[in-house]
Amino acid sequence: MLPYFVLFLLLAVLFIADYYDKRFRPFVLSVAAIALIVFSGSRIGMGRDYALYEEAFQYPEGRTALFFELTWQWINKGFHLLNLDFHFWLLFTAAITILLMFYGMKKMSHNIIVSIIAFVLIYRGYFETMNLIRQYVAMSIIFASFPLFLSQKHIYFFSLIGIAALFHTSALYMLVLVPLTAKKLNTSTMVGLLIATLIFGALILNSITEYAVSALPERYGFYIEEQFTAAGSSSGIYQLFLNITAIFFAIIQPTVEKKDKKIAQFILLYVASICIYNMTICFEVGMRLMFYPFIFIFILIPNIYTLSDKKWQKVTISAILIMFSLFMFKDLSNPMEPYITYKSILF
Repeated sequence: MLPYFVLFLLLAVLFIADYYDKRFRPFVLSVAAIALIVFSGSRIGMGRDYALYEEAFQYPEGRTALFFELTWQWINKGFHLLNLDFHFWLLFTAAITILLMFYGMKKMSHNIIVSIIAFVLIYRGYFETMNLIRQYVAMSIIFASFPLFLSQKHIYFFSLIGIAALFHTSALYMLVLVPLTAKKLNTSTMVGLLIATLIFGALILNSITEYAVSALPERYGFYIEEQFTAAGSSSGIYQLFLNITAIFFAIIQPTVEKKDKKIAQFILLYVASICIYNMTICFEVGMRLMFYPFIFIFILIPNIYTLSDKKWQKVTISAILIMFSLFMFKDLSNPMEPYITYKSILF
C-alpha cells in the first residue's frame, strides 16, 4: 500500500501549499493532474478489467476487441501503427479522463481543490477510472460539457453526448436522464423515490432483468449471469450510507438553492444515481449506469459546503467525505479487488 500513501502524501502537500498561498494553484493543479495520470497510466495489472483491455489491445482483430465500440478499434489500430504499447494506451485514456474531469470541476465547482480531494477519496471516482476505462472516458466528456447544458446551450451539449457514445454507447441514456433531472422535485418526492427503490429495488429489477439481459449488446455477454453481485462496496451498510447521503442532500436543497439554483439539478442527478443503484445492486451491467449521474457528487460536496450557512450542514458534508474515504480504503485493501499490490512500469 506504500505507493498509495506516497500519492496521497504528494496530493496533501500540494493542497496544503494551495491553502496557504493561492498563487500556487496553477502549479498545484498541473502537478496533481500529472501525478494522477502517471499513477494510473503506468500501472500493471490494477483494475478489474485490466486483463480485458490488455487483451483487446494486444489482439485488435480478436473477439474481445471487436466487442468494443468502433472508435476504440480505430484507436487500438492507430497505436499499433505507431508502435506504441499498451501503457501508452493507458496513459492516453487516463489523460483524457483526468483532464476532462478537472476541466468540469473548474467550470462547476466552487472549490476545485475540494472537488479533486473528493474525486480521489471517493472510490467511484479516481480509482474507478481504472476499471470503467471506456465508460469513464464517455462520462468525463459529459461531465466536462455539462456547463453547456446549464447555460442553455442544449444542442452543443447533446451533440457531445453523441460523441461520448462513440466511446461507450451507454452514454446515450443521458439524453433522457439529464432533461428529466432538470425538472424540479420537492424534498418529499425525492425521499419517497429513495425509500421506495431501497425497499422494492430488487423486485423492480427482477421484473425487468430478463428483458434487459436479452436486449443488451453481445459485447456485454461476459458480464451476464443469472445472479450477479455488484463489485466493490456493495454491502448493505454502503447502500444504506448512499441513501442517507442522498436524503440529506434532498432535505437541504430548499436552503442551498436559494443561493445557487443550479445546485438543484446536481442534487437530483445524485438522487437518481442512488435510485438506479438501489434497483441494480445485484446486476453489474445495469449498476454501471449509476456512475454517470453519481460523479456530480464531486461538485455537490464543495458547493453545498460553500453554500451552507449552518454549522451542522458543514459538519455533515465533512463527515460524508470522511465516510466515503473509509469505504474507499476498505475497497483498496479488499482481496477481491486487484489493488492491494501496486506495480508500475516505472519501478
